Amino acid sequence: PERTANVVHFAAWINYYTMADELLFYNDEYDDHKPAKPPPKPRRRPATDQPGDYEARVREWEASKARIPVVLKPRNSMRVSYYVEKILPVYCAAYSHLVAQSDVLRAEVPVQQQYTWYLQEDNDPSHGTRNCNSLPAVYRHECGVKVLSHPANSPDLNPIEGIWNIIKERVKRQLYTINTITELKAALQHEWKQVGQEMVQERINEIPYRCRQVFQHPSVRCKTALW
Repeated sequence: PERTANVVHFAAWINYYTMADELLFYNDEYDDHKPAKPPPKPRRRPATDQPGDYEARVREWEASKARIPVVLKPRNSMRVSYYVEKILPVYCAAYSHLVAQSDVLRAEVPVQQQYTWYLQEDNDPSHGTRNCNSLPAVYRHECGVKVLSHPANSPDLNPIEGIWNIIKERVKRQLYTINTITELKAALQHEWKQVGQEMVQERINEIPYRCRQVFQHPSVRCKTALW
């Protein structure tokens, strides 16, 4: 039978030494909706009610109680407040943990560079990278997180795009066995856990080459055997 399209959104972080334990799914239909609690239904007052008083209160209650709102799927958009509340804290916590482990993870790096880390985002409007007074910018500043400046709309220069390609291609092969969003999320989560750190390192090692290619051929998509 004909099927309607379903979309899931997910986020995660990687770096040369380690990566997130699991994907963080976001922008589900109800994941940021808190329904209003309806007021309690009025009770009868046999001692004081005049004829019709109770029925009038019930009609008033019916008119005033909260209706179930229509919650539209947010598609590919994300609000700045959502990013700051749900996604960015995960990144900042990972960032702080990595900084604390710098002397172990980056023992081979010169001391003056050991503790220099950057968070690379993809310049989505919700990330607030263009305004130093945006909610995300203020949150990053308070957490001591430095941001890597890079061109907007440049997936060729973001190594996690190469990792997304891996898990998307693997899950595509399983789609005929997947019937629900829950099963799709489980498949994506499973494939994320199968990504080895060496795969991440290979794609990060390609970045200098990709930077040269993008500089020399700015209008051509950079493609390699890995990504």
